[in-house]
Amino acid sequence: MYAFGMLALLGLAVLAVAKIADRFLSLASEAWAFVVVALGVGAAWLVNFSLFSAWSIPVRNSEIGVTITGILIGGAAWFWRPILEFFGGLSRKFRDQAVTLEKSEHLRRVA
Repeated sequence: MYAFGMLALLGLAVLAVAKIADRFLSLASEAWAFVVVALGVGAAWLVNFSLFSAWSIPVRNSEIGVTITGILIGGAAWFWRPILEFFGGLSRKFRDQAVTLEKSEHLRRVA
């Protein structure tokens, strides 16, 4: 279970780094998948994290396990992106509706 949590949080970290890179480098949308997978593989190699060894699944070579775990981390980052965009959209929707309601009803802010 801890391995799954590490996978999810490393995916979130990879997404954050990719979003920062996207902001400053204006990556093409076609390159987004390559960037998150490359960052995921880099993160897995950086922390030497293999789901296969964590779950006691035998693999032929430990480097293969780390690389495939990196691909899975990139997939988790790919999965986090629409989830966070959904909640960001909800936040913008509710905030904008409140401002519109305040203006149309001529309400003043209390705080």
